[in-house]
Amino acid sequence: MSETRDEVSVRIDNILLALPSSRCNPSIFRVSDDIRYTNEKLYDPKVISIGPFHHGKDHLQNMEQHKLRYLKLLLKRRNESSVDKYVTAMRSLEEKARKCYAGLVEISPDDFVQMLLLDGCFIIELIRKYGFDEMRESDDIIFQYEQVLSQLRHDLMLVENQVPFFVVDQLFSMTRMGNPDDHILYLIQLFIGDISLWTEASEMTGKISAKNADHLLGLVYRIWCSSFAKITANKPVRVLEEEQKMVAINSTTELQEAGIKFERDTKSHCLDIKFSKGVMKIPSFNVSDETESILRNIIAYEHFFIDNQPKYVTDYAFFLHCLINSSKDVEILRRHGILTNLLGYDEMVYHMFNRLGRNIIISYDFYYVDVYEKVNGHYGCRWNRWMANLRRNYFNSPWAYISFFAALLLLFFTLIQTVFTVLSYVKPKTK
Repeated sequence: MSETRDEVSVRIDNILLALPSSRCNPSIFRVSDDIRYTNEKLYDPKVISIGPFHHGKDHLQNMEQHKLRYLKLLLKRRNESSVDKYVTAMRSLEEKARKCYAGLVEISPDDFVQMLLLDGCFIIELIRKYGFDEMRESDDIIFQYEQVLSQLRHDLMLVENQVPFFVVDQLFSMTRMGNPDDHILYLIQLFIGDISLWTEASEMTGKISAKNADHLLGLVYRIWCSSFAKITANKPVRVLEEEQKMVAINSTTELQEAGIKFERDTKSHCLDIKFSKGVMKIPSFNVSDETESILRNIIAYEHFFIDNQPKYVTDYAFFLHCLINSSKDVEILRRHGILTNLLGYDEMVYHMFNRLGRNIIISYDFYYVDVYEKVNGHYGCRWNRWMANLRRNYFNSPWAYISFFAALLLLFFTLIQTVFTVLSYVKPKTK
């Protein structure tokens, strides 16, 4: 008679058997609670579920029918009557795709393959219809209402709402059209053009590769940051020692009062902030309804980078968080053409950046540490503050300069007159 095993032993053994034998390197994560708590809605989809994390939620079911419709239209355009070859392709990628998700994905193999096919086809058809007007149906609600398209863009940029990019790329390759513009990178760049945070977007459309991209958000991140990464590739690593704690810079208002000038930089990359000879040059950027969500999800994406991997957007957001400490700071940046406020009130922009700077971890090698040191050195110099105070309080208009030079001339002539008067009373000594 065999001995009955302890239920706990059986349970643990089953758990261990379910664990992969080798360590997985997932690229799609759930947002951690310490990041999510500030505003949970910024990480949750509004209208569409992509991938398994939000799959099956009630409020996202309407768009499931739209996914099926897009797939049917794709087959019709290609004169195909079955999805057999696409299902076979997704079936071959199932195991690889599952390993891209952190944590246990409790979806059956068949449902998982169906999800990959529907989600991947929806993404490629959406960007195609966006790029080619003639492919849109007249009754397509997505292109009838800008609000729906905007919500979809928002959802597709969520770090939790992704499928591995190799799934999207495989389906795109299998359904290529004869049009030379039917290129996945080109169409994605068109699709995200309206949600770019930066005004000068031309420098972000250089040659990049989709190879090894994690997912759609990861590819967008690469599009926005790849040229900046090349610029900073040869930048010497500056890792501060424990005793060299980085001191955050003062707000825009305080820096301006210390004589620091702010200028819009139209020549540098969007993330490249410079400081030289008392002038801070910042590439212009937009603040709209989507800005906080996009920045937060990219920061959440960078949150899982290993320590020696730069977190460009996190560092950039923290820099702006330090600069913007009141609505007055927003006003100054706006007046200098650096910030375009599409939210309405400057107070709203201030609160957004105030929230953005909480509970984020900057790069191990903070990119802007040299700028911080130069700015703090300038701010700490009493002479700079005295001269700034003099200009602000006494030379704040052209008439002030005219009055000053007139007074100086009057003093000079008075001094000359006094000298000649004194000399006229002095008699030369005779021998």
